[in-house]
Amino acid sequence: MQKFNLYLIMLLLITIFSCKQKQQETETLTSKPDETSATAQNLPSFDNDYLVAIYEAQELIKIKQDDADLRRTYCEKAYHPEQQIFISMGIARLHRPDTGAVIPDQMAERAARLDAIRWASYGREWLKNNYEPPFGKLTTSFQQDIEVINKAHVGDSLFVFAATRMP
Repeated sequence: MQKFNLYLIMLLLITIFSCKQKQQETETLTSKPDETSATAQNLPSFDNDYLVAIYEAQELIKIKQDDADLRRTYCEKAYHPEQQIFISMGIARLHRPDTGAVIPDQMAERAARLDAIRWASYGREWLKNNYEPPFGKLTTSFQQDIEVINKAHVGDSLFVFAATRMP
């Protein structure tokens, strides 16, 4: 049942990301040339297929939290040593599940950014420690230089893709 649900979510994301003419729900963010963020400098271009692959890798890790091979595959996709950046995705709800009340956009984006930072923190630890610890067991974090590279509203969720500078 979990594989079927994952398949449906992936299919939905692929459909949304691939329909460039119908991107009313998807907003691509670009860096301004005068930005001083270290991450904003020298960012490569990331297409929607790549972002979907990041999403899929993270979802597989959530399902099989003890699988070091999935963590390695994710890190190989997400880490760009030339720019010393790690691409991650964060998810936030757009409505409160208990009341259905709308969550303000700023709060939802902040929650999604924090989730992306959490994934980047895992990536940093996995790269340094032979893909350990398992997902859900992280005990450290670091101050990140993060740049949102893409975000999308899909159903009741906000997906934020971020490039995080790895020190």
